[in-house]
Amino acid sequence: MKKISVFLLFYTLFCGFSFSQTLDTLKGTLPEVEVKTKYNPAIPILKKVIQNRNENSQFANPHFSYTSYQKMFFQGDENHHLFFMETVTKNFYKKPSANYEKVTAHHTSGLKDPLIAIYLAKLMKVNFYEIDILDIMESPYINPVSQNALFIYDYKLIDKIIEETDTLFVIAFQPKQNSHFKSLTGKLWISSDNYAFTKVEVAPFDKKLGMAFHFTQSYEKQPNNTYFLKDMYVKVTLFRKEIILKNSGGVLLYPVIFAEKRVSEIDYETRLRSRNFGFVDIDEELEDDITQQKILETYRPTPLADKEINTLRFIDSISLHIRMDKKWESLKILATGKIPFSILNFDLNQIIFFNSTENVRLGLGIYTNDRLSKVVNFGGFFGYGFLDKKWKWGGELGFNIIRSRDFKLVVNYYSTLMENGGTLFYDREYTLFNGEFYRSWLFKRLYRSEALGITVQSRLTRWLTGYVSSFYSNNTTLFSYSFKTHPFDKAFHSYSFDDYYVKVGARLAFREKYWGADKYYFYSISPFPVLTVQYSKGIKDVWNSDYNYNRIDFKLKYRKYWKILGFTDLSVYAGFVDGSLPAPLLLNQRAGYYPIGLDGAEQFGAMRADEFLSDKYISVFLRHNFGRMTQNKKFSPRIIVCQGIAFGTLKNPEYHNINFKTLEKGYFESGLIISDLLVIKGLVSFGIGVFARYGEHYLTKPQHRPIDNFAFKVNFRVPFER
Repeated sequence: MKKISVFLLFYTLFCGFSFSQTLDTLKGTLPEVEVKTKYNPAIPILKKVIQNRNENSQFANPHFSYTSYQKMFFQGDENHHLFFMETVTKNFYKKPSANYEKVTAHHTSGLKDPLIAIYLAKLMKVNFYEIDILDIMESPYINPVSQNALFIYDYKLIDKIIEETDTLFVIAFQPKQNSHFKSLTGKLWISSDNYAFTKVEVAPFDKKLGMAFHFTQSYEKQPNNTYFLKDMYVKVTLFRKEIILKNSGGVLLYPVIFAEKRVSEIDYETRLRSRNFGFVDIDEELEDDITQQKILETYRPTPLADKEINTLRFIDSISLHIRMDKKWESLKILATGKIPFSILNFDLNQIIFFNSTENVRLGLGIYTNDRLSKVVNFGGFFGYGFLDKKWKWGGELGFNIIRSRDFKLVVNYYSTLMENGGTLFYDREYTLFNGEFYRSWLFKRLYRSEALGITVQSRLTRWLTGYVSSFYSNNTTLFSYSFKTHPFDKAFHSYSFDDYYVKVGARLAFREKYWGADKYYFYSISPFPVLTVQYSKGIKDVWNSDYNYNRIDFKLKYRKYWKILGFTDLSVYAGFVDGSLPAPLLLNQRAGYYPIGLDGAEQFGAMRADEFLSDKYISVFLRHNFGRMTQNKKFSPRIIVCQGIAFGTLKNPEYHNINFKTLEKGYFESGLIISDLLVIKGLVSFGIGVFARYGEHYLTKPQHRPIDNFAFKVNFRVPFER
């Protein structure tokens, strides 16, 4: 999600470079804060502000609605900006957590697609009255007006403004000295009337990555004594240094984006019903161009400036000539890991695979896109393994029935290699960033599966996704294996079996943000545990299938942010399968051992591939990232402590003629990672780590050396993912 969001921001750079002009930047900065006195008069004021925050908040109302006008531009010269857009949205809220915003009109220079407008609405949803940890520019920041904030921020009363009916206290703040957390610096304007803050001005205290922002928000008191966000101004500097455009006569470009939000038509009296809320958090409901223009004119607080009008005319005319909408569509497809070419998408994930059976597999995946049809898509993949000298292939036919609900039907056929004892979850993401792609390199025991199946999935409620699938497969092990028969036969045997199952699953992500338009919907991290549960029923004698069984798979993922101590990631995997089944239908562990390998967050770093086999298991992965350890701008590593635990059992292990262990006494390993030892231009960072196994499954002499219990890791990440 973070990659998609930053991609959307950098789209404005993409437009800006196309129409390069000289930019001027704002010179104002936030004042420095000094805190020296023993008695701090700001503290009693802040205590009352924090105590009354929920009572004063607009979210204290059981329901409300309002209209917002938003605009964003990439600063240009005296004639026109490099990019300009304006948007009108309708906003609805109902306790405890129903929050919906729809774009009703927008005009984006050069584009008709509303996705940028929707992202702007997402960016501008920050409200300091709402929660303790704020999502600003896709990063979590500790709210200076929150519980326990007094222990981590320093405050100073810098001004006292006497008005006819009120007194305003102006308090500056910054993180305490030698504290290292995701913090802000800025000023608060606090009313003596019930100690509500009426204005907030903030910037990130840590500007290491170069993408800095400056927020100013004003809150207005309503007749019922709650305070609503009234307007908001944002300045975003994408880089700390100017860019010289060599192809434009050496013109200096200062990559600065400005945005503003104005709120009107606040209504907290009219009762809202379920029909007022969309199925997602932010989406669009657009009329024709003429109607949208009338809506923009109605809610625009001031007429467009000549520069803004010139920008829309100039870039819109250029856009028609260079077919900007088509290029933008291609950029969106590319951001999902595919290369678009006319009506086809080429899947980058199918280009290369590594594993012990194939050594290297080169292939290609080709699928149709919405340029051919928005309802039906089809395609497939193929690849050739250079060690086993065999082809793998597959195809699919999909029907997108209701996009906003992610309601689709997909028919699959494939003949490819599968992990022995592996578990596939509906929402598993195989990326370089979670290490799953690397883990597939380590598989030792694979089987070939030729399968035909159908899957139906849909969002059932705002936070619940359900899916049903049915698959029939013929399977053959590619490793020496026999099941029940000939347990002492050491000759090579390929074990074959047929399998038919029906699977029902659900994914629950309470208060997960879901936003987008038309074809592209994106998720943001849920502040609550995300659960995925699936039940599979194996049925014997369906097209020669061999086994009856019941199987349950469970996954939990949760990230907890702490105000000072960084954040904790918890992942729990569990599984159960009954009956006596061959090894491919049982349950293995998420092993990721290589003497010097890549770090994966949900793997056992020191566990060998295919080392364990179970019919019941639970695995726990716990990581705590302490965040930056210093305020040094050039070098500030992060310390991550890791713990992995697994327990499991297996009935009748003697039925399986392969080497493996069981987990009745548990598997334990701990790890330490030091990340961000090397940061390359703020885009990617590298670190190192070590994992050690111990307990019942410590590897002992004479078969193993002590060093075999350790695994050394290279850790890398994209900094804006945190």
